[in-house]
Amino acid sequence: MNIQQAKQEIIRTLRAYTARDADGAYVIPPDKQRPILLIGPPGIGKTAIMRQIAAEAGAGLVAYTMTHHTRQSAIGLPFISRRDYDGREYSITEYTMSEIVASIYDYMNDTGKKSGILFLDEINCVSETLAPVMLQLLQNKTFGNHPLPEDWIIVAAGNPPEYNKSVRELDMATLDRVKNMEIAADLAVWQDYARRQEIHPAIRTYLSIYPEHFYNITNTDRGQLFVTARGWEDLSCILLSYEAAGESVDEEFFLQYLQHDDIAHSFAMYYSLYRSFPAAEGADADVFADTLLSQPEKLEKCGSAECLAIAAIFFHGIQAKAARRSAALLRLKRLEELTRQLPAEGDLAEAAVREAFFAKRRQSMEILISLGQMQPGDEFREKSVLDELERDMLGWLTGERALPFPAYETARIAALREEQELAAQSVLEDIDRAYAVLEKCPQGRSALLYLTGDLGGEAATEELLRDHSSPVWLRWCRELLSAE
Repeated sequence: MNIQQAKQEIIRTLRAYTARDADGAYVIPPDKQRPILLIGPPGIGKTAIMRQIAAEAGAGLVAYTMTHHTRQSAIGLPFISRRDYDGREYSITEYTMSEIVASIYDYMNDTGKKSGILFLDEINCVSETLAPVMLQLLQNKTFGNHPLPEDWIIVAAGNPPEYNKSVRELDMATLDRVKNMEIAADLAVWQDYARRQEIHPAIRTYLSIYPEHFYNITNTDRGQLFVTARGWEDLSCILLSYEAAGESVDEEFFLQYLQHDDIAHSFAMYYSLYRSFPAAEGADADVFADTLLSQPEKLEKCGSAECLAIAAIFFHGIQAKAARRSAALLRLKRLEELTRQLPAEGDLAEAAVREAFFAKRRQSMEILISLGQMQPGDEFREKSVLDELERDMLGWLTGERALPFPAYETARIAALREEQELAAQSVLEDIDRAYAVLEKCPQGRSALLYLTGDLGGEAATEELLRDHSSPVWLRWCRELLSAE
């Protein structure tokens, strides 16, 4: 299965294992709840989907890499206790609570989440002394003498032996006690993820040309040469950062992330092509389009790779503008919500009323943050909107603005909404320019189809195209459907 299918199956399993009947008993008895074992190549996204699962299911997540643990940290340290048996006192060896089990209880106390996932990575790379402990865990969800809390499930992950020399083969007794899920790399699934994560468009378009370079492991006399999904994503992060800082890169740089000589060389050549166009240096879409349209002989000579590079450059600019508009609309929506919640104008003159209004909203925000239910971006937006609203209110109270506060805020919201409508029209014009250029390229069909899918598959551009009509995009949507 692919990583997306694995994610959905784990969510379903979590719900099934924590479900209870009308009497409060587990629908699936704990002794029938098999731990989940994910086996797949490194860098495929096993750890990443665990964070996504926890967020989507509202569950807790405690993660450990088992190669970092000893028998003592896993099952606890021994100590001597005294017990009476048939009137005689005996010394008994007991164990402190496992560090791993204790961390779950700490997490529950800190977050208030009573159910969740214990994620154990590199489960098949543990030392020989830990192997029996792992078997005990997989059999009865117990580390040493201490069971996992109720409503916590185990997901373990490991790599196949061909990818890791430290791997221990799991025997039949272990495999017969787990829900075994084998995962393979899937470029189509990763491309959907890459659009949402805003992976560098040069990477996404390159992989559409060379899908065999997405996840590649080659054995040579120099050892394994490899490229993984993790490598592409990490490369995207630093590449975007270097571009913003005006830093240059060469083939040696790509080898730091793409540890396969041929693939690193191939991508370096493609990236050089990508950067050879003016818009890659930050020119606006209209300047880029005019430059290309003024050189029809250059467009005539563009092959499929060049066309995809052009499409990637256009999409990069379109997506960035659409994302800025989307963020501004979220701020505007929250500003409207808070404005509707304001006390009456007469009450706002009272300092105690104003302070209580803002204190209540900030307290609600802090509670959501402490529960892990507010992402950093949402937190920043909420703080900035509250600060902005408070400044506007003080401007009214100090006489800096003639309009009463509520009326001023209503007028400002209307102006902001008009501003975002103009931003939407600017994005639509950029979309028209992109299609106008690519339609002039004899080899541009694949790039046009790729651009069409990207525009409809990325959140900010999809939102804009849902609310505003783009005839050329709709026409190519029909082309895309017929091509499939």
